[in-house]
Amino acid sequence: MTHPAPTRPDSPWLLRPTPRPAARLTLYCLPHAGGGASAYRAWPTGLPEWIEVVAVQLPGRENRIRERPAIDLAALAQAVSADHGGAPYALFGHSNGALLAFELAHLLGESGPGPVYLGVSGAPHPALLGARREVSRLGDRELVDWMVDQGGVPEQVSAQPELLELVLPALRADLGWLEAYRHRPRTALGCPLSAFAGETDERVPGDGLTAWSTETAAAFTARRYPGGHFYLTDGLPVLLRDMVEDLSGLRY
Repeated sequence: MTHPAPTRPDSPWLLRPTPRPAARLTLYCLPHAGGGASAYRAWPTGLPEWIEVVAVQLPGRENRIRERPAIDLAALAQAVSADHGGAPYALFGHSNGALLAFELAHLLGESGPGPVYLGVSGAPHPALLGARREVSRLGDRELVDWMVDQGGVPEQVSAQPELLELVLPALRADLGWLEAYRHRPRTALGCPLSAFAGETDERVPGDGLTAWSTETAAAFTARRYPGGHFYLTDGLPVLLRDMVEDLSGLRY
C-alpha cells in the first residue's frame, strides 16, 4: 500500500527548486555570504530522484529582500526541524554556509534527530579561522572589489549599482556574523562528514580541510577539485557525483 507523502509546513526559510515529495532523503543547502537560495537552483538536475534539494533562504535576499538581513540560527533550526518531521536529512553549506551548516547540525541534534550527513565546502576548520579582517566595514566600492576578487560577484553585476544596492546589505550581515564567529569545542557529531575545497583556495590550506575530521565520530572524507574558492561554479557535476556516492552509502 502506498502512503501519501507527509504535508510539510510552508516556510520562508526553505525553498524547493524541484519538489520531490517521494524522495527518501532531504538535502538542506546553505549559501555563501550574501548568497541566496538560487545558488542551488541547478542542483536537482545533477542529483537522483531519491534526493530532494531544499535551499535555505536567509532574510534580506531574493524573495525575502524586504526583510532585514540577519542570521537567526534558532529560527532556521525550527524551520528545518518542522520541515523534515523526523525523516532522514542531510546538510550542505559552502563558505559561510559551511559554518552555518556546522552550527545548525549541532543545534538540531541537541533538540531532536541530527542530520545523517554533513557536507562542508570552501571553509577551513572553525578553530583555524584565526584573526579576520573586518571586511564587513569596508565602503561599498571596496567591498564589491573584494567580492569580485574572491570570485563571488561577476564583474558585470559589480557594474550595476541597482543590483549591488540589493546585494550589499545581506553580504555585510553575513560577513559581520562570520567576523564575530568563535569556535566552541563540542562533542563530535555522530554523522559522516565530508569536506570539500578548491585546489587553489587560499582560504582552505591542507590542514584546514583535514582538521574537519575531528568534528565527527563517524566516517570522514576530504576532497579537492580544480579551481579556487568558488570551484563549484565549473566543477558542480563532479562535486554532486561525489556527494551522491557519499549519500548512497549511508545507513539510516
